[in-house]
Amino acid sequence: MGAASGSRRPCAVITGGAGLLGRAMAIAFARKGMNIVLAGTNAENLEAAAVRVRQEGVDVLTVRTDVASPEQMDELAAQSFARFGQVNRLCLNAGNAILKPFEELTRDDWNKVLGVHLCGVLNGVTAFLPQLIQQGGDRHIVLSSSMAGVGLAEMRLMNAPYVVSKFAMNGLGEVMAPSLEPHGIGVSILCPGMTVADPAAMRGVSWPMPSAAWYQDNLLNPDQVAAEMLSGIAERRLYIFSHRLGRDEVTQRNAKVMEGFDQAERTSPPATRN
Repeated sequence: MGAASGSRRPCAVITGGAGLLGRAMAIAFARKGMNIVLAGTNAENLEAAAVRVRQEGVDVLTVRTDVASPEQMDELAAQSFARFGQVNRLCLNAGNAILKPFEELTRDDWNKVLGVHLCGVLNGVTAFLPQLIQQGGDRHIVLSSSMAGVGLAEMRLMNAPYVVSKFAMNGLGEVMAPSLEPHGIGVSILCPGMTVADPAAMRGVSWPMPSAAWYQDNLLNPDQVAAEMLSGIAERRLYIFSHRLGRDEVTQRNAKVMEGFDQAERTSPPATRN
C-alpha cells in the first residue's frame, strides 16, 4: 500500500514500537484500519514488527528514533505527517529500566531512565503537539506509564528510577488532559501491571521483586493490555488500568498518603501570636 492511499487512513504513531506492548498496540490499531508509524532504536527489530503489522493490510513506516533526542523526535513527527498527512493516535510508549539497589545508582543510571521515560515523553509531546492542534479531528495521546507510577513504591526498591519517572509521567498526563481538552485532544495514562508474552507459561515462577509477585495471579499478555487501551481511548478515560489487582495496590498506597493527614490532624495547631 503506497503513501497516497495510506494518507486516506487515520494514523497511529508508537514509540517503543518494536517491544512487546508496542507491537501489540500497533496490531490493535491496524485492526481498526489505521496506518502505523513504529519508532525505536533497533532497525532490525522495527522491521520485524513492521512485517507482522503489515499483515493487517495497512501501511507501516519505521523510523529509527532515540526518544531522548529532541531532534530525532522532531524528525519522527516530520516523517509521520509527511507520510500519512495526519496523526490520530500518539502513543509515547518507549521504556527502559535499570535494576540496582538505590544506593548503587549513579547519575548516569538516573539520566538513562529519566531521559527515556520523562524527557522522551516531553520530546514527543512538544514535537507533535503543534501539528496535532492545527490538524483537528480525532486525536488522542496515550502515555505508557505503569502500576509503578500509582502503586506501592516499597515493592519496587530495585527499580527506583523507573518508579520516579512513572510518577512524573502521571503528573504530566494529569496536567495535559485538561489543558488539551479545549483543543479536542484526548489524553490517557496507561498503567499496566505485569505483562508477559505467555501468562500460562509463567505460572509457578518465583518472582524476584514483590511488585511482580503481586500480579502473579493477574498476568496479562500484551494483546489484552492493548485491547483495554482501545476501550479506554474510546471512553476517553484519563487512567487506563488493565490489571484488576492494581486496585488493591493503589488503595494501600493512598492509605499511606491519607495517614499523613490523620497524623497532622492529631496534632494541635501551633499557638498564634497576638
